[in-house]
Amino acid sequence: MSPRLRRTAGIAGAAVILVLLGWRLWPRSETTSAAAAPPAAAPDGSVQLAPSQVQGLGIALAPVRRADSVPVTGLPAQTEAPLEASQQVASPWAGMVSALLVHEGEQVRAGQPVLRLRSPEALRAGADLARAGSEADVASRQARRDAQLLAEGIIPAARSEQSQAQARAAQAELARARDALGGARVRLAEGGEIALLAPISGKVLRRMVRPGDALQAQQPALLIADPARLDIGFAVAAGLRAQLAPGLRVALADGSAARVAAIGADLDPASQQVPVRARFEDPAGHVPGERFAVTLLLPAPADALAIPAQALLPDGERHVAYARDGDRFRAVRITRVLGNDGVHAVVQAPTLRPGMDVVTRGTAALKALLPTPAAAPANAPAQ
Repeated sequence: MSPRLRRTAGIAGAAVILVLLGWRLWPRSETTSAAAAPPAAAPDGSVQLAPSQVQGLGIALAPVRRADSVPVTGLPAQTEAPLEASQQVASPWAGMVSALLVHEGEQVRAGQPVLRLRSPEALRAGADLARAGSEADVASRQARRDAQLLAEGIIPAARSEQSQAQARAAQAELARARDALGGARVRLAEGGEIALLAPISGKVLRRMVRPGDALQAQQPALLIADPARLDIGFAVAAGLRAQLAPGLRVALADGSAARVAAIGADLDPASQQVPVRARFEDPAGHVPGERFAVTLLLPAPADALAIPAQALLPDGERHVAYARDGDRFRAVRITRVLGNDGVHAVVQAPTLRPGMDVVTRGTAALKALLPTPAAAPANAPAQ
C-alpha cells in the first residue's frame, strides 16, 4: 500500500472511533432516564403503570363478578340406590336356597322369579291356601242353596243367615291364605319349592346368598333397584345446617351434577354432621357404591364476589388481592374468604366491586412496589 493510501485509511479509522466515543459519552435524554426509573407508589397506596410497564411486568388481569354460590369442597360422598326406587327380595319363611335364577347386574321385571327356595313352612302355607279355597267353595255353594230354600219357604231364615255367615268367614280365611303367598311375592313351584318374585322392575344390584345357603325368615336375599335413578349421600358441618335447602346444586369432578333432595333432621352422633342426600340429574356412567368427593354450592351473600383463585394471595392470617382502577393499581384487603374451589374464590372485600379487574399474574412485582393495606380492625369478621 502506498503511503498516501495508508494515511487516508488511518484518518477514516480515527473518525469512526471519534463518532463511537461521542455517542457513548453523549448525555441521556430526560425521557430515557424517566423510563428507566422504577414506578413509585403514591401516598394513597396506588401506583400508576403505563401499558408498556404492565406488559413488561408480565401482569395479567381478570374481571371481578358477583358470586351466585359459595363452594364447599372436598365432601366425602357415596352413590346409593334411592330408598323409594329399590327393594330387597326376602321370604316370609325360613328355608334353603335351591337355585338363584338371576345374576348381579341383570335386568329383571316385576313379578319375575328370581330365586327358588325349599321351605316346609311355605309348603304348609300352600296347603292352607288349598284347604281354604276348598272350604270357601263349599260354604259358598251351601249359602246359595240355603238362600234358594229360604225363598221357597222350606227352611227358616235363621238357617240361611247362618250359612251366609259361614260363607263370609270362609272367604275371609281364603283371602288371608292368599295374602300369605301373594302378599309375600312368592309362587308355588314344582318339587315342593317356592319361587320368590321380583318386587319391582330394575337391575339386580347385590346378591346376598348362594345355592345351598340357609335363609332365615325376612332375611334379604337380593337387592333390586331402578338403574335410571341414583342418589349421593354425604354430610356437611352442623354450622351450615341453616343454609341447606332442597334443590341446591352438588358438583362432581367429572362434570356431572346432582340436586339436594333430602336433609337430615338431626346430626350423626359419630361425626356431628348433617346427613344430606342428593339426586343425580343424569346418573349415566355412575353405579351404586362409588366413593368420591363432591362440592356443595351454597347460596352466596349479597356482597359476595367471585375472583380467580390465583388472584388471592396469603398475607399472614389474611389475604390480599391486587386490583386495577383505570391506569392505577393498588393492594386490596380481603375481609373474608367464603369458599375456594381452586378455580374461583368467593370473597367479601368492601373495596372491590363487580366489573373491576384483579391481577392474576405478575403479583410478585406489584407486591414489591405497593404497600400492604392496613390490617382490619379486631372486630372485623374472621376469615
